[in-house]
Amino acid sequence: MRNPMDILTPDAALVLADRYWRIHGDICALPSYADQNFRIRTEHGEYVLKVAHPSWSRLDLDLENQAMMTLAEREPALQWPRVQLAVDGEHLLTLPIAGQPCQVRVLSFVPGTTYADAIGAVPKTQRAALHESLGSAVGRLTRGLQDFHHPAADRQHDWNLLRLPTLCGEIAHIEDAGLRAIVQTHAETFCARLPQWGAQLPITVLHNDANDLNVIVADDGDGQRVRAVIDFGDMCTSFRLADLAIACTYAMQHEADPVACARTIVRGYLAQCPLLRIELEQLHAFILARLCHSVLMATRAHREEPDNPFILVSQQGVRALLRELAEVNHDAIVGPFLEPSHD
Repeated sequence: MRNPMDILTPDAALVLADRYWRIHGDICALPSYADQNFRIRTEHGEYVLKVAHPSWSRLDLDLENQAMMTLAEREPALQWPRVQLAVDGEHLLTLPIAGQPCQVRVLSFVPGTTYADAIGAVPKTQRAALHESLGSAVGRLTRGLQDFHHPAADRQHDWNLLRLPTLCGEIAHIEDAGLRAIVQTHAETFCARLPQWGAQLPITVLHNDANDLNVIVADDGDGQRVRAVIDFGDMCTSFRLADLAIACTYAMQHEADPVACARTIVRGYLAQCPLLRIELEQLHAFILARLCHSVLMATRAHREEPDNPFILVSQQGVRALLRELAEVNHDAIVGPFLEPSHD
């Protein structure tokens, strides 16, 4: 199958936007890992036209769109990417591009800066407010997807923590002996407890990727605050707790005191979405598991592409945080929230 991702020109993309969505303005290409994306500036707002890579099924993209539409309706306080309906009322079109059918959709563009790019300029005195707003946003995300169902959400996804057991074979390939021992201890402990947790912890549809590149922040007049969470491509069905753990995992890597950072994120989250006491008690284990998951995914990728230096360089923050948290008491983050009970 021919890959159309480098074939559609901005002018041709604008023709599609005008013909099917009545959107016309200034257009430019946006960087994308797999899809082809175009930003369109109009008098009425800014939009992103997205041409999906052929590897994405229509059902996968429908899952993303349905989730974003649900969140826009249930949690309008945040600026989720808004799905734009085409002139025929559909939210996802199959259009011929470069001689093959492609899935095309248009979302609103969310203005702001990624958390990763913004955090370095946020004064230490203002970071707690940013952390709390991150927790609040992810809490709204969890709350907004409560009782959300879609057949594609049950797909097998590499980044689903429920699939951590499938990566444990990579432990032996971690070159650093000290790190290998930490990952082995915490990944295997987590995997051993999965059957028990599967019966005790709520399972739901997750965003599953509230990392520092998918969180958008902007100045609300009092400093930087989280405006939106974007990129729904990693959605899956897993433990409700995982979205909070993932958000903590990435934000903590930017801080000298990661425990205090996570504690503030949890406070913001619980104000929007209370958790069971048993969930809170496992947060530390879930953060460690996500860090182990990242190490193991990178280890596998490095074995497959040993000449790609970026794979392990991007792991520096992950591995440093894993080493630090492995020495921290498991109640250090959630202790203040265990009394009174949040059951």
